[in-house]
Amino acid sequence: MANTHKVSLFSYLIIIVVICGAYTVKYSANTLEYQQSKEKWFFKAISGYPMSITFEPLVLFENGDYVEVGMEPIESLNRTVSKSNRPKAWGKWELKGDRYYLTNHKGKTNDYGLGSGNWFPAFPYQTNLKLARSYKNTCSTDVGYGNTLTISKITFIDGEHFLEGENMGALSPNAAAWKKSGHTGTYHIEDHTITLNFSDGKQEKRSFAISAKGNPAVPNPKMIFIGGDAYLAEE
Repeated sequence: MANTHKVSLFSYLIIIVVICGAYTVKYSANTLEYQQSKEKWFFKAISGYPMSITFEPLVLFENGDYVEVGMEPIESLNRTVSKSNRPKAWGKWELKGDRYYLTNHKGKTNDYGLGSGNWFPAFPYQTNLKLARSYKNTCSTDVGYGNTLTISKITFIDGEHFLEGENMGALSPNAAAWKKSGHTGTYHIEDHTITLNFSDGKQEKRSFAISAKGNPAVPNPKMIFIGGDAYLAEE
């Protein structure tokens, strides 16, 4: 059983690397005509465990602050509270020529540029944009004695109803355990916020963004961001 799940984990990571490679698209610094938000939305490529590539959305504010987007929608974000609760997610940014310089909470600066293969624009939802029916996010985390693999999936059944599920597993050299969960309800997407109304009466508002493709850059619904996590469309 353990060996089977090791192979499955390796296969998932290889698939993520191959798919993510398809998003290395070139842009120029002046092709963001679709950008509708007051804040500047981007996403960057980052390394995952142990050898995968994933993407992380960020928002650049006019005052020079930036934040790594999390679960909470930016539209309702209290920056003071967020900086207290998530200090590592905040930093400073500066644009010099075509390069964006980001200085994180530790004072370390990295630079990014459109067309470099690791820095891309992100867009709000638009009503004329057709989303895929199903999206999936796969996340693996090293926990010392082994690793955990979480597969989250959301299906937009139609323009109003959704189905959300999660399959979480703990893998070690000698054992494997899995837990499944699922929820249904209705949804509404506006700009950078998706509202999920669950069948049990609970409501959640999560951050939302759409990736990009082409030059000039346009929204690409093959990859979206929900709650700060990248979801790939399932064929």
